[in-house]
Amino acid sequence: MANEQAKQIPFSFFVSLLHQIADVPVYITLSRVNKNTPACRSPSGILAKWVENLQNNYSPLPRDTTTHVLRLLFPEEDSHRKYDLQEARLSQLLPDCLDTSTFPPISTARLKQWSKQQNSGCLGQEIFALRSPNAESFIGPKSLQDINVLLDELASTSAFSDKTLHAVHSLSPPRSKSAILRSLFESLSALDAAYLTQIILKDLRPILYAPPVASTSRALLDYNTNSKSALTKEQFMKTWDPSGSMLKMYKKRANITEAALCFEAGGAISHPRPRWGVPVEIPKSAKGRSPMHALNVLEPSDAIWAETKYDGERAQIHVRFGGQSDPQITIFSKSKRDSTLDRIAVHPIIIQALAGYSMGDIILDAEMVAYSDERHRIEEFWHIRGIISRTAEGARAGGYRRSETQHNSHTQDSCPSLHSNSTTASTLHLALVFFDVLQVGAASMLNAPYCMRRSLLESIITPVPGRSMLAERTVIIDGRIQEAEGQKRLRETWAKCITEHEEGLVLKASDSTYGDWKLPWVKLKKDYVPGYGDTIDLVVIAAAWEKDRARELRVSPSTLTTFYIAVLSNSSQINIDPGCKPHFVAYFTASYGLSREQLEEFNFWIRADAVDGPKPSIGELCYTYTMSQTLPRPSVFVRNPILVELCGAGFTKAPQNKYYELRFPRITKPFRPSERSYMECLTLRGLRAIALETVGLEAHDAEKYQDLDEWGRELWGKLGDKTVEEQRRELKRQRSIACWEEKLETIDRERSRKRRKLEEDLEMSL
Repeated sequence: MANEQAKQIPFSFFVSLLHQIADVPVYITLSRVNKNTPACRSPSGILAKWVENLQNNYSPLPRDTTTHVLRLLFPEEDSHRKYDLQEARLSQLLPDCLDTSTFPPISTARLKQWSKQQNSGCLGQEIFALRSPNAESFIGPKSLQDINVLLDELASTSAFSDKTLHAVHSLSPPRSKSAILRSLFESLSALDAAYLTQIILKDLRPILYAPPVASTSRALLDYNTNSKSALTKEQFMKTWDPSGSMLKMYKKRANITEAALCFEAGGAISHPRPRWGVPVEIPKSAKGRSPMHALNVLEPSDAIWAETKYDGERAQIHVRFGGQSDPQITIFSKSKRDSTLDRIAVHPIIIQALAGYSMGDIILDAEMVAYSDERHRIEEFWHIRGIISRTAEGARAGGYRRSETQHNSHTQDSCPSLHSNSTTASTLHLALVFFDVLQVGAASMLNAPYCMRRSLLESIITPVPGRSMLAERTVIIDGRIQEAEGQKRLRETWAKCITEHEEGLVLKASDSTYGDWKLPWVKLKKDYVPGYGDTIDLVVIAAAWEKDRARELRVSPSTLTTFYIAVLSNSSQINIDPGCKPHFVAYFTASYGLSREQLEEFNFWIRADAVDGPKPSIGELCYTYTMSQTLPRPSVFVRNPILVELCGAGFTKAPQNKYYELRFPRITKPFRPSERSYMECLTLRGLRAIALETVGLEAHDAEKYQDLDEWGRELWGKLGDKTVEEQRRELKRQRSIACWEEKLETIDRERSRKRRKLEEDLEMSL
């Protein structure tokens, strides 16, 4: 027993690894020094040295050490444990939980300031800064195992944690979060407490890769994300297990616990394969910048198919058949979250689609979509949230119940709710579009070619109209279709896809395996082509530091990262009374699009005309506004709105919002007042018309028709000749296809003339 106790690894020893990584120097962008940095001073080099010390001092390692280290080093990958704790709540609980021998009394109000402009933007760093002046570093009594056991208990208080944690802790009387946190932080040094805080928050980025300076200009112009490399889980696995068995397992079973168990079992599984109930890693796809570029990515292949990319949510479906009992179904989302109960409405659809299947466990890839029985078609993506909120079971049932609030109320343009144009909720339901099969029985299909997987999928799935479907596909290149003809066929297929308002295409080489890095899937979406996304002009009226975007950029709270986008809502009133203030509705934000240099300049513009605070008085602004309650409060407003050009991938609606907003919005150009006035931004009516046109709906509005009599007949359902209307729509469709074919051909011509290397703009994404 004494020997076993001696083997325990102090949590402080693990923290020493984190602290050494945090201390790695950050290099200025233009400096060449970082290119010659000794390996021992890189995060991966520090890890290698730490692992060597660990083995020298604590070998043989206690059981589950690999799992414990992985979960603590990459807490965001720890899918089993959820804590329901973010900075706002944790900052309230921690003052009563920190060790009094290390910390003086700390007020909750002080910790709540963690994200203010003058602070670090990292709750862990703020805690470390508040330690007692005479506090010294020491090796605490808690081991890695102690911390992990207590974190398991903390996770058992969350309904979102893995059910195995609930089962383990169901026999003993449950403790409150506060009581468990007191046990966790008891006897911890200030440094250990700081890192543990960020582990509980599931984000070590702001303490491992902290902003190098507080200054906005220096942080954005002198540094970038390459100024200090980040340690990846793949690097960890290669260092921890040079044989590569752990990494091989992770590629088949995308769960760090599974990978760790494989290693601790001595790498006994020499040929790992997927396992029911454990997610398979979703491969990244290349972004196609043009038809020619997309085909060049797959140039080694003799046969290429284009599958329709459906606008839904990724669903990796695991089904286990157990004799006479009902099949067991587990569904994982794109983020590898277990969403089985969220998506319980599709369970009957899965069973129906597999009615003719009898070969054992099966893992399928599908897209979950909203389907309208009334319109006999797949509906817009945003409908999925509402259907799930009505049908889900478990912790996430009945979500998305928030409403708007108004800081001020002014007459707005007459613009009917956009819900009036959506399909009646009772006719909407979830459906599945299957597009791949990853395992059949005991046989892994990950190394089988696409042509074989697709053929097998077609033999397994029983399509049910409006419920279960197979992804449509078109052959682009085969033995009879050469490259030039293939490019033409791809342009035609993509043009038709855009015209019919599909999300895009996915090119797949016939001989490619699942996750093939030599022949990756290639996504084609119009917003991937520079200048061809959906572009509109709106205004920025406020801004804030947003932690996730800030941590990507590695900037402190002094930098504004996120901008509140608004649309003009009272243009009719202004036309009648030019002296009235414009009224803007702000209901979504944009955090992307600007380069670091552009973002630095935009920060300067806003700070020069800013009113601090989340709710300025109306007299301080030259406009009035309404802001959706679903948005976090901004930190500054601008006295005069700034007109910006925004680009996105179509339009969507946020929960409980009446108005369409750009999907994946990116600011592509801010305009100075001397260039363009903010009054040139779109009105609600104008934005609505553009959005409905983009998503393929007819706007029942007189503005949409040249003939007012025709509008009146349509309004009252008295449009006499439906054939004429159908002919009009078909003519419009054919013109749109021809227009897009011409645009895509022009893009290919320009690309051919520039002779860009494939690697210059090959970008991978999920």
